[in-house]
Amino acid sequence: MMILDELYRPVKHELDQVKTRLGELWSEALALVHGRDLKPPAMGGKLLRPALCLLSAGASGARDVDHFVSLATGMEVLHLAALVHDDVVDSSDTRRGQRSLNAQWDNHTAVLGGDYIMARGIEIIGVYDSVPVILSALDSICQMAAGELKNFGRSQEPPDEESCIRLARHKTGSLFAITCATPALLVETDHRDALYQYGMSLGVAFQLIDDVLDLAQDEQTLGKPSCRDIVEGKQTLPILYLHEALDAEGKQRLQRMRGAEPADADRDWVHAMLSETGARARTEKLATAYATEARAALDPLPGTPYRDSMRNLADFVLARVA
Repeated sequence: MMILDELYRPVKHELDQVKTRLGELWSEALALVHGRDLKPPAMGGKLLRPALCLLSAGASGARDVDHFVSLATGMEVLHLAALVHDDVVDSSDTRRGQRSLNAQWDNHTAVLGGDYIMARGIEIIGVYDSVPVILSALDSICQMAAGELKNFGRSQEPPDEESCIRLARHKTGSLFAITCATPALLVETDHRDALYQYGMSLGVAFQLIDDVLDLAQDEQTLGKPSCRDIVEGKQTLPILYLHEALDAEGKQRLQRMRGAEPADADRDWVHAMLSETGARARTEKLATAYATEARAALDPLPGTPYRDSMRNLADFVLARVA
């Protein structure tokens, strides 16, 4: 299994520039609150979105991938803004092993910080002076917000497989899809639809695996408390499959975990039941199907190191549960 550094090799130089710009942006945001220049936090995360943006540009036939550094940076900034808002909604104290902004400050300040970061993301993308590019970015923001709003509206309804997949498409697939497809707006290519489908399928696979990891891994590995999706009453596929397979006593135990910090024994029980009931295997099987769709979507593109890395990223997404 290839590691990310190998998969990112075709765009390493450009991705290093993205990291630098993200650090500068974090410093700007922190200085607004603290009134002085601060060292930016360690840049965590896999940087999948900016890497996919740059790889998609190369796979589309762009002669100068460096031209897409601002677009890749802007897409990651939109993702970071969404995470800041998510942490407020979820009352999360940690993110990627560090204290979340709402824990460092307060919810009001964190929401404003998320708004500022999102606005800066659009501003960064605006350097291309392209209305279609900006509208594409805005579309991803609308889809992410719409998915969460619909989920809140259905919070009292029993979840089903279709609604769980729909949420994954809105919450994660939409930004992956638009991140991959938007470079094609700046390159003369017929592959935009293929790149969009690749990103959507990869994003759904990524989210399904994320949902499994929330239940299967410990806090140290996750960088945040485990089983938060159960505590917050979220409608994810592994929770749906788990609930379907449990007996009445198990269902009651799962229900009691909602709204309260679970004991270590409850977390251990969820970890065990996830495998014993087959909920994990069922979710991973569906994630594998979406990853297969993602690889197939790239078939019309010419063979390049960029396309090869994108195909292998589908395997990486699945390997996170190994």
